[in-house]
Amino acid sequence: MKKKLAPVAIFVYNRLKNTKQVIEALQKNTLARETDIFIFSDGGNTHKNKKRVDNVRQYLKTIDGFKSVSIIKRETNYYIERNITEGITTIVDKFGKIIVLEDDGVTAKGFLTFMNRALDFYEQERKIMHIATFTFIKMPNNYNKTFFWTYSENSGGGWGTWKNRWDKFTWFQNEEDGLSQLTEKQKRSIELDGNSKSLSFLKLTPIPWDICWNIAINKHDGLSVNSPWPLIKNNGLYNGTHFTILNRLTGKNLFEIELPNYDINDIVFETNISENNEAKKLLKEFYSRLNKKQINPLLHYIIRILVLLKITKLLKRIFS
Repeated sequence: MKKKLAPVAIFVYNRLKNTKQVIEALQKNTLARETDIFIFSDGGNTHKNKKRVDNVRQYLKTIDGFKSVSIIKRETNYYIERNITEGITTIVDKFGKIIVLEDDGVTAKGFLTFMNRALDFYEQERKIMHIATFTFIKMPNNYNKTFFWTYSENSGGGWGTWKNRWDKFTWFQNEEDGLSQLTEKQKRSIELDGNSKSLSFLKLTPIPWDICWNIAINKHDGLSVNSPWPLIKNNGLYNGTHFTILNRLTGKNLFEIELPNYDINDIVFETNISENNEAKKLLKEFYSRLNKKQINPLLHYIIRILVLLKITKLLKRIFS
């Protein structure tokens, strides 16, 4: 008996251009017309953003090309953390599995095919908690197998999971609660032996949902399974919630990737469920390079002056 395809949850806010690109790319996927789509539209937090949200919602009404399209409008501003975590819980509680996209995740044509195959293939492997397609490291040439590590990257979405894994998720409300869940070994694993400072996100208010998910994976000795090459790219690196003018003025973002034109049917699902040491080494090297990418002191000084003069707000409008 053929298994049902996983539903796709898409989380959107006020970026109409980005959202259109996400939907248009997903419509080109092979399994689009067989897939149920649930779009969670967050409410605006200012008068200006409410207008932008209304523009996005007008567009959402026109979407077709899928088995069904359900639009869930938040009456108030949930903010990204609450919108995503509650939305995921709603979908997995009903369907048992989920594919997650955000309003800046542009997918390859084979994205839905890979995600559904992976959700079926690894469903009984309870150690696998997260399926990812934002493969920003470069695996060796001609590498066509899925691979595993304890890290989860969710840029633009492009990931999936099952209810019995998501049930292990906790959205921490303070740093102490988050750190108390982890052994020292698990903390080192999350921070890639000092190459990443991701646990510092626990100091933010609200705490980002994705570091909490990463903690859940490590706490339960879980693994993420990754596509051997990227099946999603982020089109919102320069206009998202956490965007600053520094992102554009200091050079290309290391998370900028292109989608290769490889055959999705060439992907082999790895059955040796253990962390890939070569992939983990490449991941550490990537974050080491990211940390060493320093801003020129003179440029940093100029940008600080621009900030004080409030010119960066104008520049952000121009670049977005």
